[in-house]
Amino acid sequence: MLHATLTGLGETQAANAPPASCHPKIRDVYAYWLKIHPPHGLPGRQHFEPTDVPGLLRHLRLLEVEGDPPRFKVRVIGTQYSERLGRDATGRYLDELFEGFSGSRFHRALMEIIEIKRPVWRRGPLQWFCREQFTHVERIHLPLARDGSTVDMVLTVCVFQN
Repeated sequence: MLHATLTGLGETQAANAPPASCHPKIRDVYAYWLKIHPPHGLPGRQHFEPTDVPGLLRHLRLLEVEGDPPRFKVRVIGTQYSERLGRDATGRYLDELFEGFSGSRFHRALMEIIEIKRPVWRRGPLQWFCREQFTHVERIHLPLARDGSTVDMVLTVCVFQN
């Protein structure tokens, strides 16, 4: 199902696959996620091997989902993210890194992943941080669940476009 984002800028898709027009890096990580997907339930961190996707590492972020209500802790962050942030965010919670994170579109997208347990893809204007450095972003959030059901990590690949 393709629908406009909340502000009407860009496009978002929560479905079984990103659109055919998506960036090749998005297609690659999605294909990898399908490859490691077990027959029943979601793949977990135990299925994900970063060395299997070396061309995606700089674009990759792995968030751990902790607590109730959920908080999101950066476990792995690619160099592209660190460069854009101007620091290494490994081990930090997103609500500590970004003022206004709770209730933001970014927060809502991550909460949606936990609820629907499916990938969520987005392409459009960046509406979060470092806006002056680039204008558009394309990203996919992929749920991971150690037990096959409860999303406890979110794997993201993001392509920043100037």
